[in-house]
Amino acid sequence: MDDLLDLYNNAPCGFHSLDKNGVFVYMNDTELAWLGYTRDEVIGKLKFTDVVTEKGQIFFNNNYSSLPQIGKIKDLKFEMVRKDGTKFPIILNANAKKDSAGEFINSRATIFDISQLEKVEMALRESEEHYRNIFENAPVGIFHSSLEGKFIDANPMMAKILGYDSVEELIESTKDKNVTDVFYVDKENRDLFVAKVLNSDKWESFENRYCRKDGRIITGKLAFRTFIQPGNGLRAIEGFIEDITERKQSEQAILTAERLASLGLLAGGIAHDFNNLLGGIFGYIDLARSISKEEKTKEYLNATLATMNRVRALTLQLLTFAKGGSPMQKLTPLISFIKETAQFALSGSNISCQFSLPEDLWPCNIDKNQIGQVIDNIVINAQQAMPNGGAIDITAKNISLGEKEHSFLTKGNYVRISIKDSGIGIPKDIMPRIFDPFYTTKAKGHGLGLATCYSIINRHGGCIEVESEPGKGSIFHVYLPASTESLVVEPATLSRHKGNGTIIIVDDEETMRTAVQEMLESQGYTVACKKDCRDAINLFINEFNAGHRFTAMIFDLTIPGGMGGKEAVAEIRKLDKQVPVFVMSGYYDDSVMKNPGEYDFTASISKPFTVAELSEMLNKNLKITENQNLS
Repeated sequence: MDDLLDLYNNAPCGFHSLDKNGVFVYMNDTELAWLGYTRDEVIGKLKFTDVVTEKGQIFFNNNYSSLPQIGKIKDLKFEMVRKDGTKFPIILNANAKKDSAGEFINSRATIFDISQLEKVEMALRESEEHYRNIFENAPVGIFHSSLEGKFIDANPMMAKILGYDSVEELIESTKDKNVTDVFYVDKENRDLFVAKVLNSDKWESFENRYCRKDGRIITGKLAFRTFIQPGNGLRAIEGFIEDITERKQSEQAILTAERLASLGLLAGGIAHDFNNLLGGIFGYIDLARSISKEEKTKEYLNATLATMNRVRALTLQLLTFAKGGSPMQKLTPLISFIKETAQFALSGSNISCQFSLPEDLWPCNIDKNQIGQVIDNIVINAQQAMPNGGAIDITAKNISLGEKEHSFLTKGNYVRISIKDSGIGIPKDIMPRIFDPFYTTKAKGHGLGLATCYSIINRHGGCIEVESEPGKGSIFHVYLPASTESLVVEPATLSRHKGNGTIIIVDDEETMRTAVQEMLESQGYTVACKKDCRDAINLFINEFNAGHRFTAMIFDLTIPGGMGGKEAVAEIRKLDKQVPVFVMSGYYDDSVMKNPGEYDFTASISKPFTVAELSEMLNKNLKITENQNLS
């Protein structure tokens, strides 16, 4: 008996017994310790209602009197009150004890202190709420699906990435279909995913293209694994998807820029040397045409110059994406420029051009030759994409971008020129390479067109984007920084220059020196030719000290192994601030060509050039003694 009493008193749960009136007739040591009372303070003196909260009192008043009839009370949860007034949660189970005649004698109850259990449950609830909050607000898509490819659960970001308005709608989308059939674009990746799902329970990851609800294709990085569900023991899939479309576009843009930069070093050097040689040939042919009396000879020379112009255009494309492709920018109104350029590119074709260009279109600081080249290339590509004819839509729009509103462009005002065709479109496997130099799918193409466009727009501080769907056509969007400057219309100079005096020419290529000499002599000048800048400076100093003045000087920007034009003009300006000094170059790898005045040059001219182009520069900067119309 003593052993049994000791067992009851030291049990990890509380035991007590109440008489008919609810007064304690027994309480074990465990429960007494919980309540903070001695046995003498409780037995025969305290009622059950004295040591419980209001909820426990309601239980007693409503249920204890019926305990003899119902026989037991199970898992009732409420709080007890200690002697010091503090409370603790318990679970109570009670049974009625009756005598042999069936009369109620007392009740016997077992109570469990669930303080620690409630703390654990609360921690679990908080943890579940915490992780549910992470799940609901995660910046990546999270999903849970069956092995059969049916979504079981997903977070809002998963629905957003795939273009659905709600998680419920996303889950419903795979109710009768497999998730890989609904969203996967590339069959080989779909098959790879399925194979890995069936053969691995480790985390796997790979990139894939997904089709959103609206049909737009995105690139996503998928990480997933299979696991055994604790509730039913079935294998399922859990994973994450991150939309990396913009990141991939940025990476592609960086790779393209790096390829252009490395090829530019080679292309720039080749084009520079080629233009030096071309400059002499160009000049001689132009001079021969201007003095020829034979109509047939003139016809041949005109045809030769036309061919040479095509060669010059090709070297210009090389220069544009080379290191030396800095644009020679000028504030330009775009409406007539866009129309004239596009219509000229389509001359004689079976393609029409429709324009939507608002009258309030902002002007832009552009190199007209380079931007004209961009429009020309894109329009010709559109024409070739529609061999059976059709129409090209060209629209333009003023756009103001805020901070981080565009993936590649900074905050500011832009003009977006959009050129849309309804042609064959661009295959998805080719799209990432369309701006690569020397990459082409055309039998007679050289692969410089779109690479040049990309480089031109990039150097103008804009960007070029493409939307395309095979069989439905393409849209090229060209963004150019807009200007708030006022336009000033300058009258065109259309007269051949005539002058007198002596002009010094410096160029390391003899062909170029003599060609320019002939051009200047045909305009009335005496010419002193030098292949070295130091010799030209010494000649200038000697004549200056003797009181003689040169009419002008023309320096080549770069002289291999010697002093270039930029260094030479600095020496000249120490003696004479007024003498006109011009700079010429076969490429634009220096800001001197773009802003000659900042380096004490009077003006710049790019090789190769015609007599008319040389005349235009001289007309603007030298006193004209006699004019006659150009032939």
